[in-house]
Amino acid sequence: MSSLLGHRRREFPQSVRKAALKRCTRDSKPHCETCDAELGERTGIIFEHVTPDGLGGEPTLENCKVHCKTCADVKTHTEDNPRMRKADRTIKARFGLKPTRVKIQSKPFAKAPPQRKASSPVEKWRGF
Repeated sequence: MSSLLGHRRREFPQSVRKAALKRCTRDSKPHCETCDAELGERTGIIFEHVTPDGLGGEPTLENCKVHCKTCADVKTHTEDNPRMRKADRTIKARFGLKPTRVKIQSKPFAKAPPQRKASSPVEKWRGF
């Protein structure tokens, strides 16, 4: 279910988002399900997949968590992205796909410095 397989991202339907928001609402205000911060316009409300969509996570209420922007960013960067990269590497290895490498053309030196021989004294090099 990785991005290499070409599946489109499936967002949560409106009914799932409403039910998730109702689940995390206390005192008529929604709260982040991770840090318990009060959610609003400044903090943002993000509906996050527990199991990422790219790894087979379904857009269901059981797979939906309500986060503030900070908690969503932390989860995305520390958990989801590494798991997705590993899944991509595994699929690439399975199908024998390797990254293309471009050989960089180098220029030869104009004049090479003199080589020191054990039997002769060191010459001063004046190459430029």
